[in-house]
Amino acid sequence: MKISQAIVFYNEQKPQSKPFANEVCDWLGAHQIKARAITSFDNLSGIDLLICTGGDGAMLRCAREAVHFHIPILGINCGSLGFLAACEQTDFQEALSDLLEGKFSIQERIMLAVDIQDEEGKVQHLLALNDCVVRADKPRALTVEANFNTHSLPSYFGDGVLVSTPTGSTAYALAAGGPIVAPGVEGLLVTPICPHSLTQRPLLLPANGKLTLCPQLKTPMDGACLSVDGQINLSLPAGTRVQISNSTLKANFLLNPKRGFFTMLNRKLNWGSR
Repeated sequence: MKISQAIVFYNEQKPQSKPFANEVCDWLGAHQIKARAITSFDNLSGIDLLICTGGDGAMLRCAREAVHFHIPILGINCGSLGFLAACEQTDFQEALSDLLEGKFSIQERIMLAVDIQDEEGKVQHLLALNDCVVRADKPRALTVEANFNTHSLPSYFGDGVLVSTPTGSTAYALAAGGPIVAPGVEGLLVTPICPHSLTQRPLLLPANGKLTLCPQLKTPMDGACLSVDGQINLSLPAGTRVQISNSTLKANFLLNPKRGFFTMLNRKLNWGSR
């Protein structure tokens, strides 16, 4: 890929992030690539590459912003896990050199289109790379009615319902007992959170469908909320419908051949270790 302009995102709330972001910009400048460090996404037009310095949370934020401009993202892990990153902070120069030599590939990642419709018909549109969660706003069980396309599903009763992409299957969904889904699989992974049942299990739905979740609030004291990628949190008034489907937009991740999906499962999550 041809790169003439790049931006390097860093978290301004972490004091150690800015010096490293500037170091990455200096390296790119020495290789004839215009680069600047940013903490917000005011204008991404004309950008060829977005480098995310941080952890997986920063990658989620970058993906939701960059997807509208079809900008590929390269993650440099400066956090604790860094499952989505293309390299670690200590070897960023090697990774960037390999990128400029054409050794990286672009991998498309499914994103969720999350539409929140209130009783008056007003709709709010959000995007998620990992997941969205409908849950009670207090530590108590919640009933959530579910429909997939024209089919009614049995209601969920428990702490909530989590809908994730394959990317998100290794995050909250995994902790909630869901399966690991490889990035190339297209589908909606529905995982009940602490269901009050011995039979309600995770469900993988076709990618071309629409799942609708409706929290049931029995009294004015009850409440529900929606969490998108664990970063956007909204209250859900009575009568709210949450429709979830695969977005037509896909995040573009730069894939390091030295950090394949199954390699990172073992290295980061100890998958298959004895």
